[in-house]
Amino acid sequence: MDSTAEGREDLRWSLIVDAPAQGSRNMALDHALALECRPGEAVLRLYRWSEPTVSFGKNEPARGRYDLGLARETGVEFVRRPTGGRAVLHDDELTYAVVAPVRALGGLRRAYLRINEALVGALSDLGVPAELAGGTKVPRPDAGPCFQAPAPGEVTLGGRKLVGSAQARIDGALLQHGSIILRGDQSRLVRLRGGAGDPHPPATLDAVAPGLDPGEVAERLAASMRLALGGRWTERGYRFQEQSRAGDLLGRYSGAEWTWRL
Repeated sequence: MDSTAEGREDLRWSLIVDAPAQGSRNMALDHALALECRPGEAVLRLYRWSEPTVSFGKNEPARGRYDLGLARETGVEFVRRPTGGRAVLHDDELTYAVVAPVRALGGLRRAYLRINEALVGALSDLGVPAELAGGTKVPRPDAGPCFQAPAPGEVTLGGRKLVGSAQARIDGALLQHGSIILRGDQSRLVRLRGGAGDPHPPATLDAVAPGLDPGEVAERLAASMRLALGGRWTERGYRFQEQSRAGDLLGRYSGAEWTWRL
């Protein structure tokens, strides 16, 4: 057995299932988990959003590109992620976050593939014929909303993106998080950018398996991650250090200086 595989078997995984929260708190918690990641330990966090929120990639241009008046009228918030990628409207979805020592999952690229394979496995168990996108061309950060086109290795359904994921290395830890669209589309995001509608709507779970409960999706996803990533698993809440670090980061993720820095 190679050292990478052995590392996966030895990982102690924590499953954290959260109640819906504001975008700033969700991003602060994901970032805090990465900063507090311990050797030999990893976390799968599953969560939702308490209000419709547009998240920008860390280096995505956003300032001056959105109708903030329309956002206020329609109850849409904004936040900037600690990870890369492009804009996503988070609403009727389940979001996952994986945090682990980078080397324990074989590096960033290998981890991305393994996590997305686990997503496909979970969706298949739910009767959703998802698959991984092919190709090699990665969209630029300013190429428009995330769900308009799948990047290589992303999870798709019928050629349309179903799960939008983003990744970052934070100190020695990997953070990968992504949105699994249950229902709805990204039309409000397109309108906030001045468009009339969504010319490239994402796939949704509801279109193939109507009425899926977020809790059921979370259960299947956690089971598939256990199978794909190995290790020993327990469910827990947040440690004091993780909560404290998230509190320290909350000002960044709730502030205009970070959200609209580009």
